[in-house]
Amino acid sequence: MRDILIRGMDKPGSCRECDFCEVQDINFEIFYFCNRNDRFLDDEEACNIPNDCPIHELPEHGDLIDRDAFRAENEYYLNREFINPKYEDTLDDLLKDAPVVIPANKEDAE
Repeated sequence: MRDILIRGMDKPGSCRECDFCEVQDINFEIFYFCNRNDRFLDDEEACNIPNDCPIHELPEHGDLIDRDAFRAENEYYLNREFINPKYEDTLDDLLKDAPVVIPANKEDAE
């Protein structure tokens, strides 16, 4: 299953505040239904964030790359020790050119 990133959205403080949670009145009792976990939460549970919540906050970060794809494309360089000073920055150059999966979210990112 793939993931999505919604830029500028903060993680809700509780299920009650979450856009994925619906309020349902069942026999005059209020329940919350989590559309992401496909389950009901009682009022007390909905006041918190359950451990199985699929929403995760990303910390501030630079550009995120696909490490596996990078390794596959640059296996030749990664499996060598560069002794010659002429090649000292080769790996750094490769990293600079790696395709970005998620752009940086830091204000001061390069």
